[in-house]
Amino acid sequence: MKKPMLLAAGAAIVVVIAAIYWMASPPRTTDPNVIATNGLHWHAKIEVYVNGVPQPVPPNIGIGAAYAQAPGFDSRNGMAGMHTHDPEGTVHLEGAGTVTRDDITLGTFFRTWGKTFDDFGTRLNMNVNGIENNEGEAYEMQDGDQIILSFFP
Repeated sequence: MKKPMLLAAGAAIVVVIAAIYWMASPPRTTDPNVIATNGLHWHAKIEVYVNGVPQPVPPNIGIGAAYAQAPGFDSRNGMAGMHTHDPEGTVHLEGAGTVTRDDITLGTFFRTWGKTFDDFGTRLNMNVNGIENNEGEAYEMQDGDQIILSFFP
């Protein structure tokens, strides 16, 4: 009688371990546009200059009911997927669940801000982490990025 109980207990333990592993494993996807399936929390710093003059990136971009239509807006915390808290240009890239490449572009941040690159100038010098970059609004921000945008007329 003890042997069947031990087998049943062993089987139950295996089922519990398998269930825990399955729940903890990220969902699989073959969509190349998906960069995270269990959310992310990254930070990038953006500096904007117009004709060499620093332009502040305001605090609270993407925070509050006014941004309810912004990409990744979470009504539970009242924040868009990309938002700022301070005036130092730190952009928080936060997403719960599935995050796509479109969710982390520089252009998406500017649209959340209510701006376009054209609002600052017609010519752009862009530098990411000390390296010249010409992706502009299509650039997909990464955790720890230091982005300098220098606009000229």
